[in-house]
Amino acid sequence: MKRQLFFFILLFLGKIVFAQPANLSVSSIPDELRRNAHGVVRYSSTEFNYQSATSGIERHTVYITVFDRRGSHLADFYFSGDNFRRLTRFSGALYDSNGRQIRRIRQSDLRSTEFSYNLADDSKHYFFSCESPTYPFTVRYTYEVRWRKGISFLPTFIPQTRHNLSVEKAIYHLNIPENLRILSQALNFSETPNETVTNRGRTRSEWRIENLPAVEAEPMSPPLHEQIPILYLSPENIVFDGVSGTITDWNSFGLWIYGLFEGRDRLPEASRTKILELTEDAENDREKVRILYDYLGATTRYVSIQLGIGGYQPMPAAEVFRTGFGDCKGLTFYLRSMLAVVGIPSNFVVIRSDERNKTLMHNLPNFVEMNHAILQVPLQNDTLWLESTNPNLPFGFIHNGISGNDALEITKNGGRLVRLPDYPDSLNVDKNSAVVRLFPDGRAEVTAQKERHVKLYDVSFVRLRPMEQMDRMRRTISLPNVTMNNVQVTEDRSPLPSLTINYEWTTPAYGTRTGNRLFIPVNPLRTSITWFQAANRTHDIQIDLGFYYSDSIQVIIPEGFEVESLPTSIVEKSPFGKFQSHITFVENKILIKQSFFCNSGRYSAEYYESIRRFFERVNSGYSQKITLRRK
Repeated sequence: MKRQLFFFILLFLGKIVFAQPANLSVSSIPDELRRNAHGVVRYSSTEFNYQSATSGIERHTVYITVFDRRGSHLADFYFSGDNFRRLTRFSGALYDSNGRQIRRIRQSDLRSTEFSYNLADDSKHYFFSCESPTYPFTVRYTYEVRWRKGISFLPTFIPQTRHNLSVEKAIYHLNIPENLRILSQALNFSETPNETVTNRGRTRSEWRIENLPAVEAEPMSPPLHEQIPILYLSPENIVFDGVSGTITDWNSFGLWIYGLFEGRDRLPEASRTKILELTEDAENDREKVRILYDYLGATTRYVSIQLGIGGYQPMPAAEVFRTGFGDCKGLTFYLRSMLAVVGIPSNFVVIRSDERNKTLMHNLPNFVEMNHAILQVPLQNDTLWLESTNPNLPFGFIHNGISGNDALEITKNGGRLVRLPDYPDSLNVDKNSAVVRLFPDGRAEVTAQKERHVKLYDVSFVRLRPMEQMDRMRRTISLPNVTMNNVQVTEDRSPLPSLTINYEWTTPAYGTRTGNRLFIPVNPLRTSITWFQAANRTHDIQIDLGFYYSDSIQVIIPEGFEVESLPTSIVEKSPFGKFQSHITFVENKILIKQSFFCNSGRYSAEYYESIRRFFERVNSGYSQKITLRRK
C-alpha cells in the first residue's frame, strides 16, 4: 500500500520547462501572492508522455522564490523512486532577488539513500538541501523520471503543496494515445483541459492554474488537500508488475485486488490443526474470532514489506505462519485465512489510517487514497473491524486512525465503499479526581485518579516503563517542581476501552504565599486550549475529536486559614459545547467540580468569533484562582 503515498504528498517539486519565466526578479511578484506567503511557485510545469501500459516519461521544472527563513524548506528538492520510477536527469540553479543566476546545481550535488524503515523496500531517495546566503532567492529544478514495469495511475497535479506557498503559474501536460481512456477528478478547479490531437494519433491535454494566493496555516483547519487545486488521473487499463486489469469504478478496483489473493490463503496442516485446537471449546463465532485475533497478536509481528506487486498483494498465509511476520496486508490476509478454517467468512478491507473522517472520491477509483489494510468480520449480530498490525489494541475496538473513515470492502464480487462506525463524542471521556492536602507554606500532597475512555484511551501508556509513565503524568500537571511518587494503571480492554491511572504526587508550590494570603489554582490538571488565539480567521474550523472532560478536586485547607474569595459559578453553553464550573466551601474543604463538553464538527469561519469567545471563557474557568487568608 505504499506507491500511492508519493504522488499524494510529494509531486510538487518540479515541472519540465517549456519556457523560462520572463522575469525572475522578486519585485515583479504581485502583492496578492506575497500575502501570508513564505514562498511562491513562480512557474511550474509537469509533462507526462504515456508510451505504453508499462512505460512513460515524466518531466518537471519548477521555479520557487523563497521570501524568508521560515520558507527555506520550500527550496529543498526531494524525489523518491523505486523499481517502477527512476530519476534519470536532473539540473538546477540558484538566483538572487534580481533574478541573476548565482549558482548551478548539478546532478552530482544530489544526495541519495536506500535507507528505509521497511524490512524490504525497493525505494531510492534523492534529496538536495538548498541554502542561500541571502533572502529572498529563487531556485530552479528540472528533472526527468522514467516509468517502467507498469502504470497503475498517472502523476497527480498538485502545484500548491504547502501552507503559506502561493502559485504564480502552473501547467500540466498529458500526452497519451488517442484511444487511451482516462479517468479524472479535479478538486477545487475546472476539470476541462485544452486538448489537441497530433498527426501521430495522440492527444495532448493541458491544464493551467494561475495566481493562487497562499493558504494560511490555522489551527483546527480542514486538511490542506481540501483547500487547494488537485487533479487526479488514472488509466482505465492498467499494468503493475506484470499484473494487468481494467479499472472503471470501485467495484472493478476491488476485483483487481481480489485477483491478487488467488492461491495465497492455503495454510499448512500444522497451522490448520492448531487453529481447530484453539477454537474447539469456543461458545460462538465471536469467541472464535477473539481467540484467533489474540493468537495472531501472540505469534506474529508487524514489519513493512514493499517490493514490486507486494505493495498491493499480501504475502501467502503459509509464509506468515512460517516466518511469524508480515505487513498490514499479510497479517490481515493471514487472519482471514485462519477464520476460513473454522468456517467464518471475512473481508479484506483497504483504508487510509492517517487522516480522520476520510472520505474517498466516490467517482474515481485510485491507488493514492489508501495506505492500510484491516479485516471486516460480519457476524450475525455485529460487524467487527480488526486491526491486525497492533496486537495491543483491544478486540472489537475501532481505533482513532480508522474510525469514521471511508474504506473499500473487497470480496469475490468486487469492491464496495463502506464507512466504518464512529463513536459519539460523549464516550470520549477524560476524567480527573483528586484530593489535595494543602500546607500553610503552599506545599501539597495529592492523591489523584485519571480515567481515559474510548478515543482518549491510550494503548501505549500501559506499555511504558514506570519512569516514563511518571514523566507522562507529570506533564499533565501545570505546576512547578512536581514529584511523582507512585503510578498504578488498570486497563479495561473491552470494545469501549479505558485506562484508570491512580497516582500520587507532591509539589512545594501548589499555592503562592503573599503576606498572610495563599493563592491556589482552581484546576492545575487542565491547561489552556490554544487553538483559537488569533484575532481573525480565514478557514472553516474543523474539530475532529469531540470529548468530555470531567474534574472533581477536593482541597483540604491548612489549619488556621479561611476562604477569602471563591470564583463565581460558570455555566457556558454554545453550539460548540458546554462548560460548567462550580466551587463551594464545606467545613475545611474546597470542592471544585468542572466539566467541559466539546462537540466535534465543521463550523464556518463566520462563527469564529463566537467559538473564540467560548474557548476564552473555558480557559478563564480553568485558570481561576482561589484566595485563602490566615485567620
